[in-house]
Amino acid sequence: MQNNITVEIYNRNLSSPTLIEDITHKIQRLKFSTKLHGGFHICSFDLMADLPEAWEWITKRLYYRLLIRDGVKTLWEGRLEDVYLTEGGAGATAYGYYVNLSDIPYATAYNANADVVIKAVLTANCSQISSDQTHIDATGGPAITSAADAAYLDIYPKEIVEKLANFSDDTNSARWYFGIWEDRIAYFFARSVSSLNWAVSINDFAKFRLKYRGAELWNSCYAVYDAAGLARTATANDTDSQEKYGDGTNSLIRRYVIPQLGTVVAGAATSARDGWLEEHKEVYPKLTDMMLGDRVFDTNGRVYPSSWVRAGEVIRVEDLVPASVDATTVTRDRLRTYYIVQTEYNLDNQTMRIVPDTESTNLNSLLSQLL
Repeated sequence: MQNNITVEIYNRNLSSPTLIEDITHKIQRLKFSTKLHGGFHICSFDLMADLPEAWEWITKRLYYRLLIRDGVKTLWEGRLEDVYLTEGGAGATAYGYYVNLSDIPYATAYNANADVVIKAVLTANCSQISSDQTHIDATGGPAITSAADAAYLDIYPKEIVEKLANFSDDTNSARWYFGIWEDRIAYFFARSVSSLNWAVSINDFAKFRLKYRGAELWNSCYAVYDAAGLARTATANDTDSQEKYGDGTNSLIRRYVIPQLGTVVAGAATSARDGWLEEHKEVYPKLTDMMLGDRVFDTNGRVYPSSWVRAGEVIRVEDLVPASVDATTVTRDRLRTYYIVQTEYNLDNQTMRIVPDTESTNLNSLLSQLL
């Protein structure tokens, strides 16, 4: 499908940005991605330029603003950080403004719910993020005590956000995500899979491979934390899951222990436990190769470029629905409806790689999230 993508470079003034150059026709091998947590994630491209122009990129354009659009639709926004020079030209990598959360560490003690803490941290230490905080939803708790140990202080806002999101909430054990989207506005929200953004068929994929792993099932859980010494929450069990995967006589119990959370109130540890159990009590598919072609459809059948798909949206593969399943129901299931947490668009191939929120708990996957 035809894209009308433009790539523009602006100066560093985010309050009153000045367009420096439209580089749409000067680049090749353009890729851009979105991710939760994060929002707009990484963009990379090669620049077709002679040596003087390439040298200007190296010396003058670090931290300039990069904006990618399709008409009025913003596809990506971030700041240039990595540039390189070769005998054949130059290239660059830009990062979404979530990187501003890794500029200045935060050292002030806090004792409030996650959303309150995040608002305070952004205001104090993240000058490139919009002051519009209306999309940071209230978590309902639990609060993180100001007595939290060093693991919660003198760290960067990015680490704080991701640590607090892991505590879920004490209302419905929801999975929470954080992202910086258009105009550098912050969003903090519970995952919702109550409505669809996109509907596709198997034929719309360039590649599709779905895999289930029994090792990803955990239907029993407790958490370890500090409370004037080592403490453990009570063990929570999902008996429906344990019976479902049992042999009819004996239940199958797979118990996960959440590693040391540090000094937090008991309610926070309990909420982290309940959120983990809610997330892992079923075996969800691992889509190891989910690559859309150049198009995607909304729920009314209108066609759009696949470059419009982003993390935080819900996609359904219509022809994976068995005849016995209610196709009108929208829920994150193990069959055909997926909540997207990462995308990568390749302009040259006009393909969109999609990653759903079925994280792996194996060592290699956990290590890759830290790199």
